Amino acid sequence: MYAPFSMPDILVRPVEERDDDGMHLVWSLTYNNGDPYPAERRKINPKGSQNYVTECDGQIAAACNVLDLTATRGDAVLKCGGVAAVAVLPEMRRGGVGTAMMSWLISHFRESGTSLASLYAFREPFYRKFGYEVAGKRYKITCPIHRWPKLKEVLPARRLIPGDWKALAPCYTAFSHRRSGMNIRTESQWQRVLGENRPLTIYAVGDPVEAYAVVSHVTNFWTTDHISEMIWSTQEGYESLLTVLGGLGINKTALSWFEPSDGPFYTDFLDQGVEVLLDRPIMYRVTDVPGCLRLLKPDPAKSGGFVIQIEDALVPDNNGPWALKFGKGVVEVDKSSLPPDLSMDIRHFNQGFLGEPGLPQLAATGRIKISSASAFNAACTLMPSQSTYCMDFF
Repeated sequence: MYAPFSMPDILVRPVEERDDDGMHLVWSLTYNNGDPYPAERRKINPKGSQNYVTECDGQIAAACNVLDLTATRGDAVLKCGGVAAVAVLPEMRRGGVGTAMMSWLISHFRESGTSLASLYAFREPFYRKFGYEVAGKRYKITCPIHRWPKLKEVLPARRLIPGDWKALAPCYTAFSHRRSGMNIRTESQWQRVLGENRPLTIYAVGDPVEAYAVVSHVTNFWTTDHISEMIWSTQEGYESLLTVLGGLGINKTALSWFEPSDGPFYTDFLDQGVEVLLDRPIMYRVTDVPGCLRLLKPDPAKSGGFVIQIEDALVPDNNGPWALKFGKGVVEVDKSSLPPDLSMDIRHFNQGFLGEPGLPQLAATGRIKISSASAFNAACTLMPSQSTYCMDFF
């Protein structure tokens, strides 16, 4: 049984029934304008997640929610804890309560087999203290309709409803494995994404689906409408979907949506008047360095080895040095007494492990110390640069 994190007068632990009022008071003062949560919105542990509280002198002083997610890294799928709703009573902030909670969570993730954590920060510097770092890029693209690409629709289009999510899942999964950081959704997670308190329509192209867009129709003319999710598995599907969306926006001023850094629009269709902004960055934290490395699924035709040192003040067991050997699609990781071929701090390891910024970019900017060029090349083979992205907001 894992022992709760504790320090004088502060205790972090999973929520219990008796904590209901205290936990929801913390959240109401942070996220609900101080208004009490109605009974139908008060849940001790919502499906697919776990709540945690922090006691200070016997009073509930902080709370957070952790979603049971996954994160892709190529063909690999890692268990990931999505940290959300982090809140501390206003009168108890800057007193170490939030620090205690975030530190405990990292140890708890590691010991419970959750080797990766992610979150959307209110301020990134706060979470860097706990080893989190921004990985990947999310571009918000806003395209005026008069600049919409003129393309020919190749694949047939159809209109679906949220209950048709099973038809979308293979396309979404293919999209996810071409990138890092994507959550492979369960049925309940699909329902969460598509079951919002507003009417949603899905436009899909191809049979089976090769691209789709989730739309909340707004009937006002000459507005900028946002597409809440846009996913594709082929370039043909992407371009066919753009044609459908162009028709959808015929009486709008512009359409906006999100794409990863390797999305086709910036590469192929950028035009004057199109706005591209970095938006809503996500942070990741590897809680178990050797555990994450063992879960990778490298190309079976490639092999290599290297010794890596990680600097992780919060989790010394991550430091190593670790000797890695990979081949035939398997990664072996063992503690080593040899000097490291490359070393970096945990924040930049998060980025290099997921792939954006990748190891070559981190090395070029001095974030990695390298003593062996061949070993560094082997590390780049095992952990190639890859677009990192997440479509689940929490």
